[in-house]
Amino acid sequence: QGYRRVWAGLLGLKLAFYTGPQDHEPLELLDLGELVTVQAEGGVLVLKLRGQEVTMKTESWEKQEMWRGFILTMAKMKIPQDLALLPGHNFQLLQALREEQEHRDTPVSPTTPVVPSCFFQVTRAEAERLLEQSAGRGNLLLRPGGHGQGVSVTTRQELDGTALLRHYRVKREDQGYVIDVETPHRCSSLAEVAQFFVRRSKGRLQPLEPEYSAQL
Repeated sequence: QGYRRVWAGLLGLKLAFYTGPQDHEPLELLDLGELVTVQAEGGVLVLKLRGQEVTMKTESWEKQEMWRGFILTMAKMKIPQDLALLPGHNFQLLQALREEQEHRDTPVSPTTPVVPSCFFQVTRAEAERLLEQSAGRGNLLLRPGGHGQGVSVTTRQELDGTALLRHYRVKREDQGYVIDVETPHRCSSLAEVAQFFVRRSKGRLQPLEPEYSAQL
């Protein structure tokens, strides 16, 4: 079985995978709230989530055990009793658990959602023109939805010399966002919305960054 080399990090109840250690936008996010079990089997970690199974291979047994400990600690909010770790590693787990408990106990005040850098305050027509002017430097952007409702995604791809423009509606819900596609897809943030289209297009769609955008 082949494995893809990625970097991983825990963001509370989210397990994030990155292309490189300096990346800020994750390739994929796993919701550990959906975790059923995590087991060490034959030198790999097998994460079983509701409707999904993920296999992780680490550089050493020690790192594998650390990941198992952190994943279970964040998912269950308690440190597993069957870990074979050094005292220093157990202290790291305890510290991470305390920080996460404090984070979850802190009341969250209503705030404006964090928007990714590929979000532009433009109309539908302006979005189409912006992507045309920025051809080759990004072909996907987020913008305010029509009539002030939700968010929209605009994409532009070249097909046999013809520009193919598409617009997608994204609805805001209490727990995040829902992308209006054939099978509605839920995301917890607007950054995840953008990454959904990158993954679905197998990288053919890439977010337009502000420093690359042309003047309207």
